[in-house]
Amino acid sequence: MRIISITGTASGVGKTTVARFLLQHLEDFSALKITTKHEGNCPRHSACDVCETMKRPYTITIDPLQINQSGKDTALFKNAGARKVVWLQAHSEYLKTGIEEALTYFNKNDSILVEGNSFLHAHDADIGILVATPRETKIKRSTRQIVSKIDLAVINKYTDDNPEDVIKTQERLHQIGCHAPVHIINPLQENYTPNEVFLNHMKEMIGQFV
Repeated sequence: MRIISITGTASGVGKTTVARFLLQHLEDFSALKITTKHEGNCPRHSACDVCETMKRPYTITIDPLQINQSGKDTALFKNAGARKVVWLQAHSEYLKTGIEEALTYFNKNDSILVEGNSFLHAHDADIGILVATPRETKIKRSTRQIVSKIDLAVINKYTDDNPEDVIKTQERLHQIGCHAPVHIINPLQENYTPNEVFLNHMKEMIGQFV
């Protein structure tokens, strides 16, 4: 089993966008989406209601009717080309157990792209990717705790982002001890050479034909 973990410096940096981009261009990958319930106030400040409605220690979803619901990250992953999509929703204290069980829904020879900041806190990956963006300067404490597991950093850049802000984003990564190779990409822009460079690097790392 080969695992690529995609984590982010904070919410809203574009983890899902980068995950979709990789699923569209890498061959034969499945996806595991992780949603972690935290006690107290929602760290994402969103209205997903997962934390309020979860009663079990963790829940694993593979039902296509739920996976393919319009607007869900799981549906985006499936539409991007993921062979199989599994969704793990877990209370933080049961995260490790939930991950171990969720991985049993894949075959031992599967290649899996995992999207979720919590994964590297409970499990190792073959490749750890950290996503940042000039539009979000915050860096979560939990990100600093797993920076030693990062093999590659991605700055998710939009067309109108200022070059100086991109440089500052790189500096913030260095300040937290992330000295992994950095790719500055724009997954939403077609025919953008840095995207191809990033993809070629990824394919070389996992042994796919470039």
